[in-house]
Formats: sequence, structure tokens, C-alpha cells
Amino acid sequence: MKRANDIERERMPYVQIDTNLWAVMRYPKDRPVAMIVGLANRDNVPLFFVQAWHPEPSRRRVISQHDTLEEANASVLWDLEKVNAAGRTRVGPPNGSKPAQK
Repeated sequence: MKRANDIERERMPYVQIDTNLWAVMRYPKDRPVAMIVGLANRDNVPLFFVQAWHPEPSRRRVISQHDTLEEANASVLWDLEKVNAAGRTRVGPPNGSKPAQK
């Protein structure tokens, strides 16, 4: 199970930057796309709030609430347009062979 969690974390990366604060990394890779803040309610039940990224913390806005860090992280989607564009630059014939000429 640990290996599956490690693979999932690599696929959906986030970085802990403080005790209860994580930066969610997607594309572009040079800055977070969201932040996750972990807090506990009155009954000491942990909650995880996803915030839209902004470099100035006071301008971040909560966009969703989750029961676990993993759920919060999974709720932050990839910008598929950028992912697909990167994939198109890396797609080619297998083993470097040249495509058949028409």
C-alpha cells in the first residue's frame, strides 16, 4: 500500500511547507496552483481547505473543503491543455525509427 501511495503522491504532487500548510504543484512547475490548509474543528476533527493560489496569502480564497489531505490534493485538477501539449512534443515513433513515407 505504501508503494501505491508513493506513486499517487508523485503523480499528484504536493509539498509540505509548514505544519498545516501544503503547496499543490501541477503545471506550471515553477509555482503552486493551490494551497491546502489543515485545521481542526471544535470537536478536534481535522479538515483540509483548498485555496486558490496567490503569492499574497491574504488574497487566497477557499474553493473546497475535504476530510483528508489526499482528498484535498486529488481535488486540484491538472491543466490538461498543458499536459496534452507536453505529451505531443514527446510523442514519436517507437525506438526512434522513422515513420513510413507515403
